[in-house]
Amino acid sequence: MIHIREPYIPSSAAPELPREVVWLRRGTVVLLGLLLATLLLVALRALMLAPWFSIARMTVSGQTAYDTQFHNALTLRANVLPALTGNYFNVDLRTAQQRFEALPWIRSAVVQRAFPNALAVTLTAHVPVARWGAEANDADIERLINAQGEIFEASGGQMDTDDLPKLAGPDTAAAEVLALYQSLQASLQTGIPNQTITELGQSPQGLWRAKLSGGALLELGTGSKQDVMQRVDRWLKTMPEVTQKYNAHALQSLDLRYEGGFAMRLAGVTTRQGK
Repeated sequence: MIHIREPYIPSSAAPELPREVVWLRRGTVVLLGLLLATLLLVALRALMLAPWFSIARMTVSGQTAYDTQFHNALTLRANVLPALTGNYFNVDLRTAQQRFEALPWIRSAVVQRAFPNALAVTLTAHVPVARWGAEANDADIERLINAQGEIFEASGGQMDTDDLPKLAGPDTAAAEVLALYQSLQASLQTGIPNQTITELGQSPQGLWRAKLSGGALLELGTGSKQDVMQRVDRWLKTMPEVTQKYNAHALQSLDLRYEGGFAMRLAGVTTRQGK
């Protein structure tokens, strides 16, 4: 008798584990993951609070030497550092920026972290182009206007501003006053060269008045920049004829408030032109 044994072929299906065992294993994996994550967070927090990440240095620079000439390390340390808390990772850069921009003469500041324990600050200073409005209540404070038409207050005596023109008007119209000054200055150089505008202002009633370096007073009327420049350009077109007979530098006053004309006074001569 011949007996042939079939080869043993193990079953590919593993025996099914009880549901309780499955959930126990899964719960163990989750708990181990949470424990590991907690340990990592604790380690990361300890690392972030390590003393070698405390802010120990601050580098201040500017686009040009002008931007940093108004403050030294002592004033920056006294005005900015007391407001800084935290370290490299959690220092409030916005607060630091605001403290820098609150300093006299500083128009804007960019504050960045510098690994591992420093701040890098780039300052941009106001560039004054004119004095502005009435004198400040504090004699040591000057009210100035920068090239962007923004009013700012600065410590007096840090820069000689006596040669800057004086502009005036509502604070909300500072940019408009500056724009008119610049347009007038450019146009007058063609008609009355070697004279500059030393004062320009707008009264509460909206009247524009200017004063030239030669002492002449200009009544420019009311209206927008375009309205004023239209009247000024119409007057300047007559200047070549006037300069053939008279010395334009003897101009004492000009009144452009007439409809379609103007009145001009030269030293010893009065002229009036209308439609």
